[in-house]
Amino acid sequence: MMTDSDRNWAAGGVLFGGAVVLSAATWAGAAAGAAVTGNEVAPLNPVTVFHMASDWNSVWPHSPVASGIGAAMFDLAVVAAIVWGLWISLRWFRNASHLATLHQVRDLTPKSAARTATRLRASLKGTKPKKVKAADRGVLLGNHMPTKVELRGSDEDTYLALMAPRAGKSTAIAIPVAEEAPAALLMTSNKPDVYAATLTSRSRMGQAWGMDTQGVAQIERTWWWDIVAEAETIDRAERLASHFINQITSEQADPFWSQGAQDILVGYLRAAWWDGADMRDVMKWIADPNERAPLRILHQHEPILAEQVESSINIAEETQSGLYQNARTAVSALRDEQVLAWVLPDKHRPQFRPEEFVLSRDTLYLLSKKGGAASAVVAALADAVFTAGSEAGERHGGRLPEPMRAILDEAANICRIADLPDLYSHLGSRGITPVTILQSYRQGVKAWGEVGMDAMWGAATKKIIGVGLDDPKFCADVASLVGNHEITRGSYSKSRDGGSTSVSEHREQILEPSEIRAMKRGTALLMSTGMPVAQIALRPWYEEDSMAHLGEEMAAEEKAITGRAITAYEQRRAARRG
Repeated sequence: MMTDSDRNWAAGGVLFGGAVVLSAATWAGAAAGAAVTGNEVAPLNPVTVFHMASDWNSVWPHSPVASGIGAAMFDLAVVAAIVWGLWISLRWFRNASHLATLHQVRDLTPKSAARTATRLRASLKGTKPKKVKAADRGVLLGNHMPTKVELRGSDEDTYLALMAPRAGKSTAIAIPVAEEAPAALLMTSNKPDVYAATLTSRSRMGQAWGMDTQGVAQIERTWWWDIVAEAETIDRAERLASHFINQITSEQADPFWSQGAQDILVGYLRAAWWDGADMRDVMKWIADPNERAPLRILHQHEPILAEQVESSINIAEETQSGLYQNARTAVSALRDEQVLAWVLPDKHRPQFRPEEFVLSRDTLYLLSKKGGAASAVVAALADAVFTAGSEAGERHGGRLPEPMRAILDEAANICRIADLPDLYSHLGSRGITPVTILQSYRQGVKAWGEVGMDAMWGAATKKIIGVGLDDPKFCADVASLVGNHEITRGSYSKSRDGGSTSVSEHREQILEPSEIRAMKRGTALLMSTGMPVAQIALRPWYEEDSMAHLGEEMAAEEKAITGRAITAYEQRRAARRG
């Protein structure tokens, strides 16, 4: 730590160096002026410098005006360079708020972000960083405060955003990140705003696939997905079953019932896959514990699995009834024919194939109003896309040639993939960029438990903490991560013998928890791996010139959604009257 004596020596050294540089510049300018007019140039030495300061004409007797003009020009240039250097130093290395300086987040600035993008994207290979468009540099985070320099994360990062309602989750994160997605885009939401804003522009890039089982945007079913095809292996069948079982599982419940129901569902899904059956057949088998068809199929192809499933059936009648009831409850969303139709073969409509989607520039919108059984289909399809993306990345040398972005808005409610926290540890390296948006940390704990949410928090390389978070413990934890800074306090004491002044240094938190809760709307804290916490200004889509077209397109689609909703309502009324 520097003492007062050290500071005095440093200040003296700066002043001396400045005097030397300015003296040299004065002589150089005067010499240039003298040389231009063809007059003699005085030698550079301490005596010359002294005489220039005391008697200019004695040093430059034949060219006092030309040398004076030259000296003034050089001195102005040096002063401008010093001022510019100070401005750069203050801009890059100082932040009055004691949060991250621009230098500390330099890897996120435009030039560095562009270099990273050219490394990760096949279409940008060989492109000079200066020629990379802003939208191609990576995931837009916001502007660094107070310098207002744009910051972007890369498409090998994983993102977690925590923001209260009406804090800019859709306008400043979901819509901008979706609009700038360079290739395939997966979007989940419980509101129609992101769908309405981006549908037209994303449709220009590729095909827009929309699944809307609960009428969020009144999207008509125009395609189908073979859900049974996801049971290609036992491991994948277990993953598929887990999305449904997850809806009936709680920390307080006895795991015997949910595990037994999952074993039955896994066996029946595998039987359907072997037999070329569909999900309607699986629903029929689960409805009747005495149905032997799936067991005959399993005994023919997978006898070990058949024996395990049979052991869950040949038990006490009450226990058997409980296991099957849990299995039926888990897939209860598929009792609705309108929901079931999305996952049944349909020769009149195209089939959605995850393995083709991840290598395209298409968009998949998965909309659901709330959690519960209906969200299991959303989670299952999203997970199928993640699996297909990971496998395609492996076939292309480790990662997708063009990154696929997955914006999971309201993930805790409508896309609760049980092991999403574990997936975070490797999705980025496969060319899949997950952006999970939650209303609070506790919402994530409710969905994935303390251990799971802690794992997701740790695996997310970019975390955005928005305004309005009212959890005192979480705000205190963030404040501790922001860190402390040193402050100097002076005190004066007076006695009969006179007065004395003392200076002491203390450490205090940069941000208090109350300040984190009450951050200005439109700002957020950015926590990036390997960097101090920075404050950023969010950039909502309606303030971006490049996204000005979204307003008109969004209004047109919202009008269409309203029209479809009115039509659907009138059809229901007519059906009730009929």
